[in-house]
Order: sequence, then C-alpha cells, then structure tokens
Amino acid sequence: MMKDDVAVKNLMDHKYWVFDLDNTLYPHGTNLFTQVDRKMGEYIQNLFDIPYDDAKKMQKSFFQEHGTTLRGLMTLHDVEPHDYLHYVHDIDFSVLDIDHALNEALEKLPGEKYIYTNASADYAGNVLSEIGLDGFFKDIFDIHDAEFLPKPHKTSYHKMLDKFQIDPEHSIMVEDIAINLKPAAELGMSTVWVKTDVHWSDTGKEYTRIDHVTPDLSTWLTDVTKNGNA
Repeated sequence: MMKDDVAVKNLMDHKYWVFDLDNTLYPHGTNLFTQVDRKMGEYIQNLFDIPYDDAKKMQKSFFQEHGTTLRGLMTLHDVEPHDYLHYVHDIDFSVLDIDHALNEALEKLPGEKYIYTNASADYAGNVLSEIGLDGFFKDIFDIHDAEFLPKPHKTSYHKMLDKFQIDPEHSIMVEDIAINLKPAAELGMSTVWVKTDVHWSDTGKEYTRIDHVTPDLSTWLTDVTKNGNA
C-alpha cells in the first residue's frame, strides 16, 4: 500500500540512507544478475546431477520459500555457503557502466550512506568498483553479517540497524523488490521502491508501505537533491 495521504518529510532531512545493491544501484537491463542466476542453476545442476531445467525449477522454489537460493540449500540440504557464494559470484562485472548522474546525486545526499545486500561483501565490492562507487559507502551489511538469514527476514533488519547504529525513524531504505521494504517500513524507515520489469520486483507490494516509487533511481535522486522531494 502506498502512503499517499500524509506528506512525507523533506527527503534531504534523512540522516541515514540504506541502499540495496543488485538492480538498484545499477539498471536491471545490464543483466549482471542474469549471470548470477545462470550460475545458481548450474550449481544446483552439478550438485544434484540433474538437467538444467529441473535445477532452475528447484532454484526458484528455494528463492520463493526461503528468500534466497542459498538459504534453501542450507536449510534443506546442508550446503556449505562459502563455496556456493564463490561459484555464483564468479562472473563478468565489466558489463556494468558508471552512471555519472546517479553518482553525482549520491554525492549530494546528506547524512550517512550504507549498502544492505543479500550477496557477499566481496561481490558488493566488485560491483561498486565497476560502477565508480568504490569506497563511497560508509559500510556494507552482507549475507555473512546476516548469518545467512536474508531479506526479508526481520531479524536480518535488526542486525543491520545494530551494525550501522542507525535510527530507523531517521532512515530511508531503497530497494528493487517490494517485499524487502516491508520489514523496513514496520521498523519505521521511509521506503523507496525501484520498480523493474522483472516478475519478482513487485512481490508483496500490496502488503508493504511504500512511500516512493521510481523506475529510474538516477533521475529520482537527482530530483531529490534539487528539490528536497521527488
């Protein structure tokens, strides 16, 4: 549900900005995550010695029921997470480009800026380096910090807030998957949904308080830094 009956305070007043990584800080159209998705299928194919199509069906069921493929593999099959993460994150990051307008807008945002990802910090570092944001964010909360309990599990959000030492009432979270904003909203954070055309992006939108929606984070943040609101 959208919070459209109450004026949202000036966005530039937020003290803390928490950004998802994949398909949020770079466009979904780059197809970086398509490579990861392919590698997840291959990992399951090799692990269970099954056809790739069957592996993809298994992978999607893990994602839908457990939040991430890894969590499903760990819960149901005792898969060791580090080898899995190394395998699926061994991809070509050069498909990413620097979005100078986005980076300039991020530079103008006041307060502290963080990354909250279901991926590993090493993977996040590779992405950020390729898009020109290496060393830009104050800290990263990754799947290891979450003890492999991914978004949207609320325990993970509490761990994230504790690590960053931020007040949710003065924070804003930016995500491409609507359901991942639900715990953030319940904890008092403002929410921004970067809507994409993939089928999982709008999962849970009807159950989530979403304060702002944009298909283009770069344009949206540029407007915010110019006007205070988008």
